[in-house]
Amino acid sequence: MRTVQQPLPGVGTLHLLHAADGHHVGIVQHADDRRELVVYDPADPDTRMTGVLLDPAEARVLADVLGVRGPTVHCARLDRYADRVAVLQVLIGAGRPSADTGVTGAVVAAVVRDDEVLVALPGQFQFRPGDVVVVVGRPDAALEVIDILTAA
Repeated sequence: MRTVQQPLPGVGTLHLLHAADGHHVGIVQHADDRRELVVYDPADPDTRMTGVLLDPAEARVLADVLGVRGPTVHCARLDRYADRVAVLQVLIGAGRPSADTGVTGAVVAAVVRDDEVLVALPGQFQFRPGDVVVVVGRPDAALEVIDILTAA
């Protein structure tokens, strides 16, 4: 079994699984965080046979059926605005207990938990696996926050 991750400009990211039986199955993570399950033709791996757009609840059910216990890796998205302000989104994996980043020049602005957006107040949150932490600040400080939030 082999997996490949490839960017899809203007769309998002394709996570492609090459199964031992020759089938190719992918998950497209769209830029707006929608998920799409895609099955490719085994005779022509570049030809898409079908796709199913999943809402967040359906994606969680599918993950549960597949035996996923929650995020085990951290993902980050960094958007810069005029090189002065950055908005950072970090998916929290297992084992991140505190919302204190200890970085000046960047603040935790919100936490997205399940389907709810929680506006952050200082010291309010204990991060949980699956939380998406939204940080706003200077670009250099935001990069420090990535290192802190994704440290093992």
